Amino acid sequence: MYTFSDIHLAGSSSVTCRNFARLGYSRLARGVYGHEPDVRNLDEWEERATRFMSHVHAVMAPYEGKAVLFGPTAFQMMGVALPTRLEDWTRCHLLVQDGCYRPVREGVVTHRSLSELKIWGTVQGLPLLNPVDHWLQLRGSVDELVEAGDGLLRRRSPILTLDELTSRLDQLDGKNGVKTARRAVRWLVPGTDSLYETRTRLVLVHAGLDQPIVNLPVYCPSVGMTYHLDLGYDKEKLGIEYDGAVHVGNREQMEIDALRHRNLQDEGWRIITVTANQLRDPLSLVHSVEKALFLRRAEGFGDDRVRVV
Repeated sequence: MYTFSDIHLAGSSSVTCRNFARLGYSRLARGVYGHEPDVRNLDEWEERATRFMSHVHAVMAPYEGKAVLFGPTAFQMMGVALPTRLEDWTRCHLLVQDGCYRPVREGVVTHRSLSELKIWGTVQGLPLLNPVDHWLQLRGSVDELVEAGDGLLRRRSPILTLDELTSRLDQLDGKNGVKTARRAVRWLVPGTDSLYETRTRLVLVHAGLDQPIVNLPVYCPSVGMTYHLDLGYDKEKLGIEYDGAVHVGNREQMEIDALRHRNLQDEGWRIITVTANQLRDPLSLVHSVEKALFLRRAEGFGDDRVRVV
C-alpha cells in the first residue's frame, strides 16, 4: 500500500529544487518533493484516488496544522462517495485560518475561516473538522446531501452515528447550510453500502412508496446462507438490488450472483435489478416496484391472509 510519509519541503531538508531529480524524487507541488505513487495494477478509479491523495498530502505538507481539509476533499479523503456534481478530483480544497497564507496556484482552492479551526480528527494523517461541518460545505441539493450523508452513516466502518450527526447540527444552528441539512436529515438511513442504493431508495420514497429496508438480511434455510438485499420489503418478499456492473467479465463473481438470486427466488423472493441507466428514467422503476408490490400483496404477501401456493 502506498504511503505519503516521504515528503520533503524546500528549505527544510536536504532535498531541494536543485537536486530532487538526482536523488530520485519528483516535484509533487510547489516547494514539495516526494515519490510519485505506484499506480501499477490499479484500475482507473483506484489510480485516480491514489494520485489525488498524493496531491492532497503534498499541498497540505507546508501548513503543519494551520490548515484543514475542506468540503469535497475531506469527503474524498475519508473514502465517502459524492454525487458526481459535487466531486472534485483535480483540485485540493483546504481551509486556512484567517491571516494564514492562502496559496494561489493550479490544483488548489483555498477557503478562509474567520473562526478558530477546531480539529475533530485526522484522515490518513491529515487534519479535518467534524464531518458534519464538511457536509455543510458541500452546498448540494437536499437529495445530494442525503446521498453524501448516508455515506457518513454507512454500514461498513461508519464515520458518524445519526445521533452524532444531529447533535453537531444542533451545535451549528444558524450557520450557512444548516437549514438545508436539516431537511436532508429526515431522509437519512444508516447502514447503506453505496450512493446508488441511496439514490434508488430516494426515487421510491419520493414517489410515495413505502420506505424499503436497507441491507435487509434474508436467511435461506435450504442452503444455510444469509444474504443482504440492498433494499427490501420483507413482508412482500420483494428485493431491489443495484447492479453497478463492476463484475462484468468476472465469470466467477457472475456465477456467485446468479446462484444468490436463484437461492432467494427458491425461498419465494422476487428480485428487481436496477442499473445506473435505469435510474435516469425513475418513473419506469417506480412503476415496476409499485406493480410488483401490488401483485405480491394480491398473492397474499404483506398481510395476514393465506398465501396462494
